[in-house]
Amino acid sequence: MRTTLTIFASLLTFVLLPAGTGLWSAESNSTYLLEAALPAGSTIRAKVQLEVGGEMLVPTEEELKRLPMEVRASFDYREQLVKWSADAATIARSVRKYDKAEAHIKVDQEQITRTLPAEEQLLLAEVRAGESLLAVATGLLNREQMDLVNTVGNTLVIDRLLPGKEMKEGESWKHDAATIQALLCMDHVAVCEVTSVVTEEKLRQVQIRLAGTVHGTVDGTPTEMELRGAYLFHLDAKRITKFNLAIKESRKPSDLVPGLDVVAKVNVSVTPHGKELSIPAEVRKVAENTKTPLSRKLRYESQEGNFSFEYDSTWYITAEERDLISLRELQDHELAAHCNLNVLPPRSEGRQTTLEQFERDIRESLGDKLESVTAATAWKTEQGHDCLGIIAVGSVDEVPMEWRYYLVSDENCPRLSLAVTLEQSRRKAFADAERQIIDTLQLVQSETTTARKAETQR
Repeated sequence: MRTTLTIFASLLTFVLLPAGTGLWSAESNSTYLLEAALPAGSTIRAKVQLEVGGEMLVPTEEELKRLPMEVRASFDYREQLVKWSADAATIARSVRKYDKAEAHIKVDQEQITRTLPAEEQLLLAEVRAGESLLAVATGLLNREQMDLVNTVGNTLVIDRLLPGKEMKEGESWKHDAATIQALLCMDHVAVCEVTSVVTEEKLRQVQIRLAGTVHGTVDGTPTEMELRGAYLFHLDAKRITKFNLAIKESRKPSDLVPGLDVVAKVNVSVTPHGKELSIPAEVRKVAENTKTPLSRKLRYESQEGNFSFEYDSTWYITAEERDLISLRELQDHELAAHCNLNVLPPRSEGRQTTLEQFERDIRESLGDKLESVTAATAWKTEQGHDCLGIIAVGSVDEVPMEWRYYLVSDENCPRLSLAVTLEQSRRKAFADAERQIIDTLQLVQSETTTARKAETQR
């Protein structure tokens, strides 16, 4: 079996020396204006191929498990620009219609296939302040769907690699961190040492090489990437039409996501396409309102289908069992809060936990860690469910902590309890981040309980 470095070297040969490509000459005086012209309303057809091979790093109590992994993904979409600028500090937005979006993932012996449902194939894409985001204009994606389409090689970003001025063969330039962050779908870049160099021109296409290293975070997890790539700028189309990139990544495992030791290969092919997309009026209205960022909300639906809720993409689901879901919230690239959601049996008919009972249970659970209960409230949620809420403060190992407990219930529905834990120093920044889950939580009646109740009433 070839080593990761050997695979990376072979990928670089493929990426940097495609068939029929000659080596650049530093003695050439040829000069090219490398400036993209992407007007609003212009449409392209994009095809993206992604291959990943290497190991997933999963920490356990005994050791760090290294599981072999492979990913093969394919995307085919049409994209119509709403707003674009070469300036990385400016918002870029488009409407995308996916004809194909699928990924085949193999980790150890487990195989997963992810696709984009037909009803979610019309998406809005945005790049804002170095962050890439895709969303549905009139609905919500789930985490798996968002991760599927938010991939390396974003066609809203690749033309921002161009210097926007005349360059000679052999001349090079540095890339800004915001562009590289969006290109690689990172949430933060600490070190960006990536440059491109003009190599030659053939058939009105300027060939350019890219190389460098990037350090930063993905999903709040430290990562280091070594990049090697090649791309073509079409002098007549005034845009990049081919973009190939090889990435050797070493990502540390964290409480949010596993680590990675992988090599990835991304191939992007862009064909200018004059026909406009058929965009519904409600989608166009959201797309053209570029002053308002795209929604970061995601949807979650339980495997049993007995409850659902909306949550911000800063929350990550780190464990999912039949009666327990664990979420952790990321703020400013650091872990901010932890939330456990427990599924409880439906309450007995005519019996409901009182606020006093709920507070007593919380006090007993926290024990010596508790200093005081600062709030105790009962109300009806926006979905019409009964909710009890308790906020308590205390300390763990001399670190001031805050706990927020909720119990949501309704007739013939499973009850859900939520326990949020955060350090008091993060209270202001965290604000009421968990309330989005509470306010949108939709309980679904248990068929078994409903049938039993109907039987007794006959």
